[in-house]
Amino acid sequence: MDLILASKKADKTIVEVEGVGGYYTWSSTHFPVLSQKKVAAGLLVLQPRGFAQPHYADSSKIGYVCEGECIVGLISPEDSKEEIIKIQKGDALPVTMGAVSWWYNGGNSEVTIIFLGESSDEYTPGEYCYFFLTGAAGILNGFYNEFISQIFHMTETESEKFIKDQSSSNLLIKINEGIKMPDPSNKHKLVFNFDSAKPSVEVKNGGVFTTLTGKNLPMLGDLGQSANRVVLEGGALFGPIFTADSSVQLSYVTKGSGRVEIVGLLGKNVLGTIVKEGELFFVPKFFPFAVRAEAGGMEFFSVITSSKQVYGQLSGGKKSIWEAASPSVLEASLNASPTVIQSFKSKNATGAVIAPPSTI
Repeated sequence: MDLILASKKADKTIVEVEGVGGYYTWSSTHFPVLSQKKVAAGLLVLQPRGFAQPHYADSSKIGYVCEGECIVGLISPEDSKEEIIKIQKGDALPVTMGAVSWWYNGGNSEVTIIFLGESSDEYTPGEYCYFFLTGAAGILNGFYNEFISQIFHMTETESEKFIKDQSSSNLLIKINEGIKMPDPSNKHKLVFNFDSAKPSVEVKNGGVFTTLTGKNLPMLGDLGQSANRVVLEGGALFGPIFTADSSVQLSYVTKGSGRVEIVGLLGKNVLGTIVKEGELFFVPKFFPFAVRAEAGGMEFFSVITSSKQVYGQLSGGKKSIWEAASPSVLEASLNASPTVIQSFKSKNATGAVIAPPSTI
């Protein structure tokens, strides 16, 4: 099956309510590689007092806050205990399949959250399938009235009104000012903040590379997913690297723009394009890729379908494959003289996975 790689903005509106917000996705028809590789993405935008009704999904994912702050309620089917969590710009929050969640913007500015992760192949491969507990699309609307009255110990008149009151409610609603939403707790250990975390790599005038794995957040081991964020200054270059454990990478540009280059089988360039804020791009397993920021700099958030993140580094530094290779092996395989190889290795050793703008 041929993989058609590209960068795309969300093309499908699941719900959009004026003054409340919207939820947007990348359809598998618009971006077929998502269904081919069973990954998905969704973008949630909430205005002040905007509320995403309680729901669960058929797949696990990681939510990353691009802008603003939000209160999240999470209920695990295993213990039926609600966790109330406050998340803000730079935070990543894993959400497991089947976990019920709701999302509320209690601040004064818009909040934007990108969700990336694997998708199920049961219903709509390449897209998340949601099941809402309440509202017009809520699951209670699908049961006979006598079932509802018996389950919740109501009269049939009471249950009819109970369901009718929800029938006009959208998936996203604006919370009435008279309703006080629950306060978040600081006792949980479910959130990872990229802004305050120690970077895995930091290069002066180049940028930072920060990883989130099962070591940072143990629950990612159960999800089988991890994440990272790359922040590049203007003209800086990240990579090339490749996933060395058969995982794939799905990336969302949160700020700025840059050029991404992906190399596939037999050294063929399979993607060479400018990616911009709001766009998604996919990196297949084992395919090396590199990104260079344009003048204004660039940031992108990625989810990898492995909780460990095993990368092969084809750029400079002590972890570089070039640095590890014997000089005689490089001399023979690169068809270069010992002098050239010595210079190549010495320059390579001083580099890193992020290269600042060239001064040559």
